Amino acid sequence: MPTYDYKCIECDDVFEETHGVDETVESCPRCGGRVRRLFRPVGIIFKGSGFYKTDSRSASDNGGKKHPEKAEKDLEKTGEKESGDKEEIPSSGGSDA
Repeated sequence: MPTYDYKCIECDDVFEETHGVDETVESCPRCGGRVRRLFRPVGIIFKGSGFYKTDSRSASDNGGKKHPEKAEKDLEKTGEKESGDKEEIPSSGGSDA
């Protein structure tokens, strides 16, 4: 059975009640006043692959596009190759004096 949160209109007491979907709570257990049901966000747990950036997915799972992480790594590799191909300017080993 689901758990529901209620708040008393009279004494502002917040409490939980476990009951069926078609049932309701009419009065506060502390003071007997009228209550309203509170709506809270539901906790969601994602199971399986494909929900996180660190998951591995094939290109077909991504619409055939490259992953942004892979594209960045490819750019870094090409940048390293380009910087490695540059000629170094030899420095003068002696002093000018």
